[in-house]
Amino acid sequence: MPGRLRSSFRSGNLAEDLGLLLLKGIAAVAEVTRTEDIGLDAIATLLRLDNDGNLYAEDSFVGQLKADSVTSIQYQDHELEWLIGQTQPMFIGLVSLDKSQISLYSTLFVNHAVLSLHAKKVAIRFGSSNLAPFFRGQKWLPWQSEAGDGVTVWLGAPVLQWTLRDLRDRDWAIRTCENLKRFITVPRRELELLSFGQYSVLDWSTNDAESNTSEYGMMKGHPDDLASLADRCVPCLHAIVLQALSMPAKAGNPVMLSLLALAVALRDSGMEIDPDNVFGKFFFALQKRPEKDDTTPSASSDLSR
Repeated sequence: MPGRLRSSFRSGNLAEDLGLLLLKGIAAVAEVTRTEDIGLDAIATLLRLDNDGNLYAEDSFVGQLKADSVTSIQYQDHELEWLIGQTQPMFIGLVSLDKSQISLYSTLFVNHAVLSLHAKKVAIRFGSSNLAPFFRGQKWLPWQSEAGDGVTVWLGAPVLQWTLRDLRDRDWAIRTCENLKRFITVPRRELELLSFGQYSVLDWSTNDAESNTSEYGMMKGHPDDLASLADRCVPCLHAIVLQALSMPAKAGNPVMLSLLALAVALRDSGMEIDPDNVFGKFFFALQKRPEKDDTTPSASSDLSR
């Protein structure tokens, strides 16, 4: 093996090491070693500093770390499937050796673009685009179609940005951990929505959790997806049934009737969401309550009966 290494590789390694150190200012970081590196550089868990002087482990996320000299990252085919298939909130950290600084970017707009355009390859860029907004509530459009099923995606502003100097500030650690904790609820919700073919119009400013906004964006569907969607909704529908049972009869009846109608309509289409007639049993139980019942007792049931 020759005793040499390209200087760009060395610089990239130093940036990654600095990025891991900076992440440790707010999180417990499990470094992914080079031999195990299949796309992730770190798995991090936020550490909340409590008034009792202890650190408490909270939300987790995953990340890639890149030197800030990187202006674009390419993903295609299985690489892109891997990226949008992440089940934990994912961030790309751009690390500046000159400023001893990390800028943490969310990858959510990649997921949005792939759902919208069925892209097979993506070129990621950092910051905002100059494209006119398309959806209500957007300030700019985060993606642009390219030839050959490609798309360029801009990740927007970094969610967080900090330097080594910040790590010495206790108040900064508390504030930054809280900011990222609040933002992480956004990708968690988006990943759930994306699994149903939906996503939101999102906006945020760097280091400002109060700036996070989310409103309805787009949804896509296909008749072939209805059966799997209905099956995934069953636990939620059962929860609504139980909630309706705990409501006063006048309020609970319309909810129960709607759920019964939904179950019948899906059954007529070949999809069964209530094989044990749980909705019907609960509906008749609701009818037996006094009409003037205005209490809201808690309901519980063994759904296997």
